[in-house]
Amino acid sequence: MLFLAGREAGRLVKTLKIALVGNPNVGKSTVFNTLTGSNQQVGNWTGKTVERKTGKVLRRDLQIELVDLPGTYSLTAYSQEEIITREFIMREKPDVVMAMVDASNIERNLYLILQILELTPRVVLGLNMMDLARSVGITIDVKKLASALKVPVVEIVATKGQGVEEFITEAIRVGQLESISTSPMVEYPEALEEKIAMMEELLAQTVWAKRYPLRWLALKRLEQDREIGQEWKIVEDSGKTSMDSCCDAGDAVKYEIQSSVELPGEALLQAFEAEGWGKEQFEMNIADAKYRYISRLLPQFMTYTDSGEPTWTERIDRWVLSPVWGYPILTGVLALVFWLSFVASAPLGDAVSQVMAWGGDAAVKLLQAVSAPEPLQSLFRDGIFAGVGAVLAFVPQIGIFFVLFSFLQDSGYLARGAFLGDRLMQLMGLHGKSFFSLVSSYGCNVPGIMATRTLEDSKDRLVTMLLNPLIPCVPRLGVMSAVVAAFFPGNWGAAVLLSLLLVSLVLLMLSSLVFRRIVRQKGRSAFVMELPLYHLPTLRNVFWPAWVKTRSFLKRAWTFILAASIVVWVLSSYPHGVPMADTWAGKMGDLLSFIGHPLGFDWRIMVAIVFGFTAKETTLSTLGILYGVTANASQSIAQAMTGSMTALGAYTFLAVYMLYIPCLATVVTMHKESGSLKWTAVGVVYNLLLSFVVGLIIYHGGRALGLR
Repeated sequence: MLFLAGREAGRLVKTLKIALVGNPNVGKSTVFNTLTGSNQQVGNWTGKTVERKTGKVLRRDLQIELVDLPGTYSLTAYSQEEIITREFIMREKPDVVMAMVDASNIERNLYLILQILELTPRVVLGLNMMDLARSVGITIDVKKLASALKVPVVEIVATKGQGVEEFITEAIRVGQLESISTSPMVEYPEALEEKIAMMEELLAQTVWAKRYPLRWLALKRLEQDREIGQEWKIVEDSGKTSMDSCCDAGDAVKYEIQSSVELPGEALLQAFEAEGWGKEQFEMNIADAKYRYISRLLPQFMTYTDSGEPTWTERIDRWVLSPVWGYPILTGVLALVFWLSFVASAPLGDAVSQVMAWGGDAAVKLLQAVSAPEPLQSLFRDGIFAGVGAVLAFVPQIGIFFVLFSFLQDSGYLARGAFLGDRLMQLMGLHGKSFFSLVSSYGCNVPGIMATRTLEDSKDRLVTMLLNPLIPCVPRLGVMSAVVAAFFPGNWGAAVLLSLLLVSLVLLMLSSLVFRRIVRQKGRSAFVMELPLYHLPTLRNVFWPAWVKTRSFLKRAWTFILAASIVVWVLSSYPHGVPMADTWAGKMGDLLSFIGHPLGFDWRIMVAIVFGFTAKETTLSTLGILYGVTANASQSIAQAMTGSMTALGAYTFLAVYMLYIPCLATVVTMHKESGSLKWTAVGVVYNLLLSFVVGLIIYHGGRALGLR
């Protein structure tokens, strides 16, 4: 095996590249986080909208690059996850593949393992969730499983950290082996084996055989795999490296994609089709043979003891998935999440505001001690600490929401929520998995849009993406809660906030019908989801993802939002010595008054709405600066608005603010995920028009009813 050598702290360091592969929900992320800790990077695969996670693992004289590949059920070419996982194993040629399976659902998981073994023999199998498997009566003989698959097998309980170190140690051992003998795993029916052999004989004479395992290549050609259909043409090596090379660097032959080149074996495929063996027949027979092989394999290493008693998962699901009780339970769970995030967290938000107020006072006293000019003192007090302090008051809300979301996701309940939400999603013309995206958007629209990656159909993804900004995120809900508390005290506040959320839901459903027509979404994809067994998440699995998301918000608060607060302070303070309405901010608001006046908004509201595009969090800081409120609790800022706005105007503002264009980060994410400037513009314009139309209806409809 070839190791890349480098130097670290004066010693020779060898490197290994290891791929972590498995079905969704098998615990890959838990193992990845345990091994890499904070030494990880998250981004997108080049040219793809699927997340790429890489991390470094150090073991003595080894530096390991661990790549967490997207969760996938197979290595066909029907989704980006499947293509990325397959292409990485084929082209990057990792030193070893750490393949994880769910011991409680091993039959379903082994299908992917057989496909991986057709690509590379350098595999170590991690048998995860052994504790859950035993709890439902499943016993697995690890030695017999290893003998049957001809690969090392390690027992793991990732949530407890058991077996993880043994898993990586075994992977290192396999990765350092010079060579591993290979032999066909699956024996196909005789008629199919004959055709595989014929295709192998033909392809063995082509340069393709240098790049791919011959048997796997023959199977893919018989299936007429669309990714293998990207042709490779031999070109002479002129000293330039082509887009992809099929051979090692020392070879004299390179390959480049040429869509016009005829595929090898085309005539043979036509002959097979004349015999009744078309693309679909090959796909079905190959898949069926694998499952038959798995069914013959299972009794060799697995026994199942049915106690006759329902498992904990079955008992809970009788209630959770019940058509009668399931929806009230789901509603109650989501209501609890929102209550804990936005109501119970209020004292924590107030504490953050008080700390920022104290910091602002301390900064001003320090500046006064050194005789700093008044404008500089005002910048720190009214710009930096007041602006950023109002935003940081949202941190407890954001943190608590993401902790609860991680808990529901890792425990297995969120998958049940998606199952129940599928009926509502289907009424809206959406896929059941859209539920994940829309629910996570209540925390932040950015990860909500990124969650559309779980949708296989591109049109399902696009429609869900366009709808996503209609979900009010934590910062928007925080601003709305502050304004509601000022204008609608007592029980009226809860009723008003609930009515706004219902307006959002109704508009979401109506907008889905509009976008389905715009996108021309004809059919609806079938909703198939594997429901994992319930288990108690570890603290690391709950708090680490929540911390990563909260940390991202904090970075924005101290960089982007800080800059926005300073800009607003400058605009509202200059020309120096003039009334606020005559400052640059006032003039900006005056230019926008023709839009705000029909809605009952004064110039300060319009400026805040404009700056809210940079980040929704800046709306409150902008209002604080424009209304002259120093660093203090967010509710005081909203109370300062009561003098310039009626209750009807406040409700109109809340509706417009809830619906109008998403923040800049959301727009950028929408463009990156959709890959289309046109559809991004459609989404932005739609939200802008919808918000002001709804605002006009509410404001003038209320006035017509005699409301003020």
